[in-house]
Amino acid sequence: MKLLDLVQQAYHPLHEFWESRRTNYFLSGVLVSVFVLCMVVALVNYLGWLPTGSLMGRVHFLQAVEISFTLLLFFEMISLVFVIPQSIANSIGKQIEILSLVLLRSSFKEFSHYQFQLPLQSQLESVYKMVSDGVGALLVFLLLSFYYGVQRHRAITEAGDRQQFVALKQFIALLVLATLLGLSGHDLLFLLRSGVWVQSVDRFYLILIFADLLFMLVAFRYTLHYPDIFRYSAFVLVTVFIRFSLLAPVYYNALLSLFSVLFAIAVVYFHNLFTDGRLAYLARNPPPTR
Repeated sequence: MKLLDLVQQAYHPLHEFWESRRTNYFLSGVLVSVFVLCMVVALVNYLGWLPTGSLMGRVHFLQAVEISFTLLLFFEMISLVFVIPQSIANSIGKQIEILSLVLLRSSFKEFSHYQFQLPLQSQLESVYKMVSDGVGALLVFLLLSFYYGVQRHRAITEAGDRQQFVALKQFIALLVLATLLGLSGHDLLFLLRSGVWVQSVDRFYLILIFADLLFMLVAFRYTLHYPDIFRYSAFVLVTVFIRFSLLAPVYYNALLSLFSVLFAIAVVYFHNLFTDGRLAYLARNPPPTR
């Protein structure tokens, strides 16, 4: 229990700091500053004042959007960490939100390669990719409202075990946060050494798969109720599908993203049907007393 007490003492200040209005203002300022800085660097490059082979010399105007959006994704991934202790269903919803932003970023990334001096007909493939990712993000956004609409939060633990269960989820969240910061630091060092920006969104979802599995195994300590076991296991599969969509080529990534959200909606909806039906059956046929 001492370890869980230490986890709570570490988690709560971090959560309050991240969710505070002052932090939101600061993060907004960081995003604006990064965008303006990228635009200034792009202008300097346009004037030819930086060597083209250098890291800063490869930044152009349209890339400012992609870079700012990537930083926004990083902030959203940190926000996801603090959703994990709330509920696995909310965590999956936050994963889907990030997925929609990833699709939008992919569309902006394709836009950053667009050449305005060339005719549109010669760049139709690039436009098609932008449309595919943009429409995919829009449909994921639409389906996300249905996902939140069919949710019903039910406590799976007794009142006496609830605090311990939440502390265990907070411990998992802190592990995910440490891993995310480690991945981001590695990406930054790799960028400075090689000049190549390797983004860790897909690897972060791999970490989430293991985190969801750990969450599911921890939940078994408090419930062996079949619908809950199935629900937790299926949510792990949703994370797997989302990661597949991040690795898939263009067009297929949007389709897999939509399938992932539809699968998540089906899991929640059918879990509700099963639970309501079982409760109705037990009401009509109470188990015999021993």
